[in-house]
Amino acid sequence: MRRAEAGIYAIAWSHGAMHAYLVLLPALAPLIKAEVGGYALLGALISLVFLFYGWGSLPVGLMADRSRKKLMIALSMLLCGVSSIFIGLAHSLPLLGASLILLGLGASLYHPPGYAAIALYTSEMRGRYMGIQGLGGLVGMALSYITATSLGAVMGWRATFLLWGLIGVVTGLLDLLIIVEPESKTQGEGHREWISLSIGLRRLVIVFAVIILSGALWSGVSSFLLAYVNEVKGVQLLLAGGLSTISYTVGSLAQFIGGELSDRRGRRIIILTGFAAYSILLFALTKAPRSLPIILLLLILLGFSFYVTQSPINALLGDISPRRTVGATYGFNFAVKYGIGSFTPALAGYLTARYSMDYAFYLFSLLSLAAFLLSLLIREER
Repeated sequence: MRRAEAGIYAIAWSHGAMHAYLVLLPALAPLIKAEVGGYALLGALISLVFLFYGWGSLPVGLMADRSRKKLMIALSMLLCGVSSIFIGLAHSLPLLGASLILLGLGASLYHPPGYAAIALYTSEMRGRYMGIQGLGGLVGMALSYITATSLGAVMGWRATFLLWGLIGVVTGLLDLLIIVEPESKTQGEGHREWISLSIGLRRLVIVFAVIILSGALWSGVSSFLLAYVNEVKGVQLLLAGGLSTISYTVGSLAQFIGGELSDRRGRRIIILTGFAAYSILLFALTKAPRSLPIILLLLILLGFSFYVTQSPINALLGDISPRRTVGATYGFNFAVKYGIGSFTPALAGYLTARYSMDYAFYLFSLLSLAAFLLSLLIREER
């Protein structure tokens, strides 16, 4: 089990690296927007990444049940690293767009095998291990924000992408050495193999509807949060990156806490509480004065309230998924979560260009409210 635990931490770090690539472009948005022609086009480019990232998870999920999961995770890191290098070297819009598509495809290779591996390592502590995985993802996002803004301010956005490209290549090689391939089947579980059918089609549809809204919130808020704090609330770029880092660091702890609490108290209550608080806090951010302590407090609470929901949602899917098709379950999960949810950066960019960035955050608040209302209908199997 000790080797398996080392593999869990390697998977968690790879999760962090993958999410770091997805927020590099939003984190550097204030530096890139003039070169690509403003926020409307930049929002469309970010949506392009999430489109391939999300829908690519669907075929990857099917592959994850038939291929070695450690190889797919390592390949994800290598492709993310190489595409990041290409982005740093791109000096035309078509080449930049092609490199971003490659980044989205590379990132899409991670989630189905990564989450399937975590789900197969354990059943009794699935929430806890999902929390560790989620913690890694948020740590990577936090590191990405602080390194992107600090290095971007000093060296430029291209050098930042080049540096993270090297990190991805090294991470992929380490994954091949450290990750232990999990067993997809265990004795004595044949009678439980199709327990997911007991949740009923109606409840399954509800769960995936909540997942879609969760993905729309993640792609939208993570794409515009730093720019909002910088341009609307008047926080200097480097400091805004630091505040975003704090928010996601708190979120990483929330991932772990949410997983632990969902093992003990149930998944549904944690999901409900998180989305309700997130909706209120997003609206409160738009009305908050330009006070650094207030902005810091709101970002901390935002990071906690959203990410406390993520481990319970992912653990709930593991609870209802047959072991032999768990990769396909998570593949479909992330396909609808980020594929359908990929529209929010483009829509937020349109609202920002047409009205103001406040309207983008009104949209995010309404999406979180909808997730809360749908979560009221969830019935979990304990």
